[in-house]
Amino acid sequence: MSHPIPPSSAPAPALDTAAMTTHGGQLSRSLGVGGNVLITLSGISPASSVFILGGAAFAGYGTGVFWGFILAGVISLLIAFCYAELGSRHPLAGGDYTLVSRVLGPAPGAAVFFISLLTLPLIIAIFALGVADYLGVAIAGLDPLWTAVIVIVLATVTACFNIRTNAWVTGAFLFIEMAALVYLSVLGVIQIERPITDLFDPQALDAAGGLAPLGIAGLVLAVTQGIFAYNGYGGAIYFAEETRDARRTIAKALLWSAAITVLAEIIPLTAIMLGADSLEDLFGADLPVESFLSARSGDTVSTIILIAIALAIINAIIAIALQAGRLLFAAARDQALPGVLARPLARVSPRTRMPVAATITMGVIALIGCFVPFDVLLNATGSTLAFSYGFIALAALVVRRQQDAVPGTYRMPLWPAPPVVALAAIATIFVIGILDPGQWLSLGIAAGIVAAGFLYYALYLRAHPGAIHLLEADAVLDTPSDHTTEEHPA
Repeated sequence: MSHPIPPSSAPAPALDTAAMTTHGGQLSRSLGVGGNVLITLSGISPASSVFILGGAAFAGYGTGVFWGFILAGVISLLIAFCYAELGSRHPLAGGDYTLVSRVLGPAPGAAVFFISLLTLPLIIAIFALGVADYLGVAIAGLDPLWTAVIVIVLATVTACFNIRTNAWVTGAFLFIEMAALVYLSVLGVIQIERPITDLFDPQALDAAGGLAPLGIAGLVLAVTQGIFAYNGYGGAIYFAEETRDARRTIAKALLWSAAITVLAEIIPLTAIMLGADSLEDLFGADLPVESFLSARSGDTVSTIILIAIALAIINAIIAIALQAGRLLFAAARDQALPGVLARPLARVSPRTRMPVAATITMGVIALIGCFVPFDVLLNATGSTLAFSYGFIALAALVVRRQQDAVPGTYRMPLWPAPPVVALAAIATIFVIGILDPGQWLSLGIAAGIVAAGFLYYALYLRAHPGAIHLLEADAVLDTPSDHTTEEHPA
């Protein structure tokens, strides 16, 4: 966890040779914008979000999903602008932790590190426990727990391969899931049952099974569900050190990932609402998206699509495993962990140039998470996203106080409006959450994780500030050797 980057008038810190080598050379700078986007979109898994989170949103908020997910898309793009500027200024592995620690300082950085350290492997566990539900349509009798264990082991091993191999693997799976979303959208629009104006008035199922107006609180919750469904575009930052000319290209990778995600989810969800025979039947189904698919396509095609969703979930696990490994690697390299842990976790494989030890460690944590009750996993991850986005928006609000060391870095349009509006939206979500007793446990756990991060800073990091300052002078980030010795970007 760092101190803010020193002003340009201050003398540049001396670069430790080992730190400079790790920073500038050992991670393979072989991704282009396209390769980064493939891995980032795979971690988001738009198809999984449509089937799982979109279906749950239909059941709870009805046609409120239309406005809810549109507003969530606007908020997500505003937050993406924040990520893009922060990532362009500090294009280092480590995701939110790297950005927050270098802009807001070591204490908030520790809080965000703790959020990601716990939530990334737990999200892997949640995804893995759901794989059997979709593979079960083709392979009967799968045990969810042991299916999850096998999937996590295979995904962790795959995440240790070189980054270009992972870009191709995740890209192939991503093509399958995007094709499934296109098919779902076509099913909705080839037989439209109602005009789009029917979706303008948010309605949800009432206790009698009919449609009734959705209140403001329900619409805000639909927005929250949409923000969660779109989450993951910030994952592009984890691969900044492996993306060529990252200061100039990482913003493109991030913004493309956010825009594609919003369109890839809102279009099929809207098409389903327009094409469903009965909105009451759609919203009242146990699995709304699956029921629409089955009614329009029959069992055989539905089975093929559901297998594709299982592959999409596995693909997301691989991509998140890649992110999780880079988080732990970045913190270890910053010496934000005790030396006995930091030394092995900061190593990079000389053959694959991947943080293998850090990736395997996070995979083991995910395996442990599989044995935690599912509702505990959901509560432990449910509200952490709002805290993370809050820190990112706050960092984007103050980042321009720092001297821009390298010309040409990305600057978001209409600053400071994007972070201000994002902070206002996050504050509204917090207020709605506090007013809903059902959200208290999730909010409490998230607040506890943040508090643990600040406590870690107070008890350990303040006395052991680490070597993050050795990596701040990142002019080596895009040296000529990075462009001439690596492969062409994916």
